[in-house]
Amino acid sequence: MNPQIALLFVLIFIFIAIYIEHKRAEDISGAVWIVAIWFLYIGSKGLGFFLNTQTTLEQGSLPDRYFLIILGLIAILILIKRNFPFIPAFKQNWPVTLIIFYMLISVAWSKYPGMAFRRWGREAIALIIALLLISEKNPIQTLTSALKKAIYAALPLSIVLIKYYPVYGREYGRWTGEVMWTGIASQKNGLAMLCALSILFFIWSFLQGRVKEKQFNSPIAISIDILMIMLATYLMMGPRHTLTYSATSFLALITGITIMLSIIIASKKGNNLNKIIVISAILIIFTGIFMPFSGKLPSRTLPKLLNRSETLTNRTQIWNALVPYAKKHIFLGYGYGSFWTTELRDQISSHAHNGYLDTILELGIFGLFLFILFIYKLMLNTMIYIKNNNFFSCFLLALIFMVILRCIAESPFGEFTSFSTWLVLCWSFMVNKENDNLINIGKETS
Repeated sequence: MNPQIALLFVLIFIFIAIYIEHKRAEDISGAVWIVAIWFLYIGSKGLGFFLNTQTTLEQGSLPDRYFLIILGLIAILILIKRNFPFIPAFKQNWPVTLIIFYMLISVAWSKYPGMAFRRWGREAIALIIALLLISEKNPIQTLTSALKKAIYAALPLSIVLIKYYPVYGREYGRWTGEVMWTGIASQKNGLAMLCALSILFFIWSFLQGRVKEKQFNSPIAISIDILMIMLATYLMMGPRHTLTYSATSFLALITGITIMLSIIIASKKGNNLNKIIVISAILIIFTGIFMPFSGKLPSRTLPKLLNRSETLTNRTQIWNALVPYAKKHIFLGYGYGSFWTTELRDQISSHAHNGYLDTILELGIFGLFLFILFIYKLMLNTMIYIKNNNFFSCFLLALIFMVILRCIAESPFGEFTSFSTWLVLCWSFMVNKENDNLINIGKETS
């Protein structure tokens, strides 16, 4: 098929799918489009890549910078119009406030303060969009609708880019020349994690529909969601057509589904899994922290089951190269967004392939402690919501497990600008309410 015709068909499908979803959504304002665009953006390569902007990591991308500034300003104006109580929101979610503030002051000891401040600006915009979400009359409904809109666009577009526009949708291994599917995402594992999150999300959506049977009144909408699961599975299997193509994302998905179903079943039976959940999370996090520094894997069997070498596709070599850098600035790090340069990426890797190590490199042990404190407090608050039969909390708790597990071999931990960690950020504001005042403040939506 001609690439332009294929793209046209996909764009028509996306328009129809989003239109159907928007008509079905209730109690949401026009702000849902800002949230959907933001989620699609942070799951993609960025505007600079698609516009073929020639730049470096240190310079940044002007199209992306202007886009984020405009999106952030629109969100701020809406929040001001809604009289959003910023100070109470920051006080209630004090771990996030501490993290964002610490990221900002770490610019002071950065060797590249301009680059560090620009990256901190992305975190600030992620925070602003999260506040815009919770200012909605029904933030969970808005987030659900925004996620569907973004996924309806992301997955079909990824298929088109991979099949018909390989210069945008594929990458090739630096040393092996192996074909890797990236779609709209920045790299292979990013696309796979987007697919894993999509599968978990639609499974949750179907389970929720069994609780609220009116969700099943639209056979077309159900068919679209099933198609999305099929597309996500296909993309996640990659050119090898194996589930372990992205072993980390596959393992994270299995863990997420297991956690979500276990919580739902336990809640119905009246069983309390709080201690098991917290202990499991702590074990995963500390395993991820100590693996790079010990240079050893906790098990040699798991890599073989996932069709991987004992070095986890050379990750242990990357860790060995980075640990000496981490030890030099172990307490405060090199400053947020200041460790990785274009030269260092060419020499070692694009990132540490371990979210905990990457956090130590940029924010030190202190920054890592703040993020662990944030996750711990969030899990405890989520347990309360699960007790009160909040169905959405089961999905988010499963997502938290996916994030902390994925961080053992990937690097989305010490930031809020990946699609998975941004969802966790949003949830932290939703559950950190001592009452419903902040969640329901958006009655006068625009």
